[in-house]
Amino acid sequence: MAKEIQSLRIAVISSTAPPTSGGGVGTAHYNLFRGLREKGLNAELFLFFQRGAVATASADELEKYIHRFGPPARLRKALLTINNWVFAILSPGKMAWNTADIVTSAIGVRRMNRSLKEFNADVIIFPDHGAPGLFIQHQKDARIHLIAHHNPARLTEPLLGNYSRLDARIAVWLEQRVLRNVRKVVCPSHHMRTWFAKTYRFEGPVKVIPNVIFKDDILPKPTKDLRATMGLPADVIVIGIPSAQTAVKGARLLAEIIRSVAAATPAELGFFLAGEIDKEVAAELERLPKNARLYAPGRLAHDEYLAAFSDCSFGIFPSLRDNYSMALVEASVLGVPMLAFDAGGNADIIVDGSNGRLIQDLDAQAVTMAAVQLIREPQALRALRESTRQYARSHFDAGRTIDEYIDFLLK
Repeated sequence: MAKEIQSLRIAVISSTAPPTSGGGVGTAHYNLFRGLREKGLNAELFLFFQRGAVATASADELEKYIHRFGPPARLRKALLTINNWVFAILSPGKMAWNTADIVTSAIGVRRMNRSLKEFNADVIIFPDHGAPGLFIQHQKDARIHLIAHHNPARLTEPLLGNYSRLDARIAVWLEQRVLRNVRKVVCPSHHMRTWFAKTYRFEGPVKVIPNVIFKDDILPKPTKDLRATMGLPADVIVIGIPSAQTAVKGARLLAEIIRSVAAATPAELGFFLAGEIDKEVAAELERLPKNARLYAPGRLAHDEYLAAFSDCSFGIFPSLRDNYSMALVEASVLGVPMLAFDAGGNADIIVDGSNGRLIQDLDAQAVTMAAVQLIREPQALRALRESTRQYARSHFDAGRTIDEYIDFLLK
């Protein structure tokens, strides 16, 4: 690696990070910071939604390079309450949180600026979510790069939920101002690159580079026996469904898909539902066919979730508009093939027939048919599971992905 790159001081900015918080953006930026350090580069991580140091056996070595800032919990709660009052008047009946995230991030970033200035970064890499770039104090000659994970404009279609267009427009306007100082943009999927081009005016280079994934962090030790947990025989098919608590995540389709799959299959089936479930969806799930056994433990620690999901026969991912889903990556690494819509960034992760099936046109009936086919054809399911394991072995390589970031952002 060139000496000039090794001498760079690289500041990676994020809202949160493991081990105290997960989330797609936080995990992606933590892994980027970690990967840069593993390449021998001088990278430090600055967080604007978290406070205080964290010391764990697994994180001690990296923790000294992590700077945690953020608003007090009470202040964040007060800002969200004020935001809800304002948008209840401006966009009655609509969900609005993008503007609140930006206002809240301002507090953490301003607290962070002194530490960032002392680090004297040559390169600053930050996410779009929360528009932290609005509040970072300009550092002379520093190269500023953005990773476009979020883009509020893509969530305003009626199919995806009851979101405030006004809230999205305000957030996009503020994020457009950030781009005045940005040199390069990374999008984690081709879907996000398309939306970035549709939403913003930017003349600099834009490149698709997936989020950094460390496969060893995903493989569970040990796995959880879901069939024993549900009181089912050892040979029963168990279908895993990652968190689907919102309209964007496919909450409206969840009960219909489970009910249809169970109704089309006389044998007993297990369904593992991860994460929180909307009250209306929970009520619908109480009326399932008798052969459907449901395990819905609510929010689990990430290691517990991975241990449980690894025991699934295959999975269904009903999300309508994910950018680059960690749930799909994790399933692939665990050897669990996924049925997912060909929507959002899913096609950047799922290759039809290799590590799952891509379903066209957001067709819930087609998902049901694909699931039933795998249940009725155990040999095809075994072949797809083996293909999924092989696919994961040759993809999601952290070292290669970090090299892409280095080549694009640091050279």
